[in-house]
Amino acid sequence: MIRIDFSGVPTEDLSRSKAVEAAFDGFTREGYVVLDNIVPQDTVRSLHEEFLERYRDQIKDKETPESLEVGARRFMIPLHFSGGLGAEQVYANPYVVALVRMILDDEAIIDAFGAILSLSGAEEQHIHHDGPILFNSEISRLLPAYAMTFALPLVEMNETTGTTALWPGSHRRGQHEGAEPDRPTIPLGSGVMWDFRTYHSGMANRSGQLRPMVYATYARRWYQDPVNFRKETLPRLVFEPGFLGSVPEGTRKLFAHVRPAG
Repeated sequence: MIRIDFSGVPTEDLSRSKAVEAAFDGFTREGYVVLDNIVPQDTVRSLHEEFLERYRDQIKDKETPESLEVGARRFMIPLHFSGGLGAEQVYANPYVVALVRMILDDEAIIDAFGAILSLSGAEEQHIHHDGPILFNSEISRLLPAYAMTFALPLVEMNETTGTTALWPGSHRRGQHEGAEPDRPTIPLGSGVMWDFRTYHSGMANRSGQLRPMVYATYARRWYQDPVNFRKETLPRLVFEPGFLGSVPEGTRKLFAHVRPAG
């Protein structure tokens, strides 16, 4: 299992960090990496409370114009870039962005930002990867990563609440049959990142609580997810007025593909 502990790792000069290099090596080899201790646990607890309050109208076993059913009792919903959930520590966590830029390049963007909500009783999800391979050609498996998903769970993901099963090396093999997945426990304050080509599956939620998971899709500047946003009422990114103008210079490149309103 590939996981790197960022406890005590300074956020200065992360491009030279041994922890980020180790995460890069693991991600490149296995197609995923667990990033431990990248957000304070108390912050995640506050984000959980904020999610339950702000998005309570989306917490239902029914697809709405602003949600997409992605499995039995499992939904994808957009999140606004506002409040704690839209804070830089979430969408541009320094450890995550350092790793994204090492795997992709310095011009990497955020293609989508939202949450995956697994209701109590959600069944095991179908095994899938997040987007079709480039050019519909197996040569795509030999290429560097072009997009990735980062997930920050708002409750611990474990055997009861369910986690994300990941098939190591499947981003290169192009198949998952005959291999056992890794099923990492993801405690509060930790996250997981996987290559868009890596096979994975959300596990069943056997607990009595919701399992919300904030996600961000990071991609090379020229790539756009061609599958998950065909629904016209489902936006990739939702900005509050003035947000783009307030983005710190160090993370502004993440939105370089977005044309400001007006």
